[in-house]
Amino acid sequence: GDKKKRTGHRRGKRDTGVKLRRKITNAINDESYYLAEQLILSHYNRLKSTDQPAAFETLYNGASDLLKAGQGNEGGSLATTLVKEYSESKTTPSTQLVDGLQTLFALFQKDCVKPRLEFMKEAIKWTAEHGSCPHGDPRLHTDLARYHDRRKEYAEAHRHYVRGSRPGDHARCVMEWVRQGYPSERDLFVTRGVLEYLCVETMKNANTFFENCVKAIDNEGKGQESEGEGESRRGPLINFCEFCMSFLGTPAELNVSGLSAE
Repeated sequence: GDKKKRTGHRRGKRDTGVKLRRKITNAINDESYYLAEQLILSHYNRLKSTDQPAAFETLYNGASDLLKAGQGNEGGSLATTLVKEYSESKTTPSTQLVDGLQTLFALFQKDCVKPRLEFMKEAIKWTAEHGSCPHGDPRLHTDLARYHDRRKEYAEAHRHYVRGSRPGDHARCVMEWVRQGYPSERDLFVTRGVLEYLCVETMKNANTFFENCVKAIDNEGKGQESEGEGESRRGPLINFCEFCMSFLGTPAELNVSGLSAE
């Protein structure tokens, strides 16, 4: 008798879940997006204490469905709630979970700026607090850097590229950014990038970034030499960076604090 009761209880919960998911789907199809968001949150709260993985999946799928429907506010709100719940539950940022957040970030419409940035801010904060990298997951920083890069928001792009994993893209971005300023400031842009990479202790990325910048500078110099100009050649700061790269040796993780102490 007890077994039948338990089986009937589980079946009843499944039926309720199926009905609720149907309501959510219908609400999205009817363009009742706020109702869909509230139904998703209701379903999440029901599952939260008994089945956390299923609860997280509910929020993720709900955010994904709403973002695919072009609803950045409602979908973004659910996506941000998901990340905050990851953080509150001290969930470790696995590759699979971070991949999922990257997918959600890519689903936002171009004109939905504020919810998108708020979501990624929380995502980076979660990975910084509960992951292996104190600055936040490099994959998320790279996605955010590329987002700002496409919008020609070079200062923000630079800040996230330094904490990301694509120094080659970063170098191209910085060389584009340089063209908005004075030619005499070019070497300052490059040197700042190199030093910031060293501050976050990624020597390998510092090398790649510097090498790509120098290659671009040398290519510019060749073009100007043919026109009788020489302003684009390497300046003292570039030579200083080159000395630093040579002094610090082969690409490896660098203990900058230890170097500074010496």
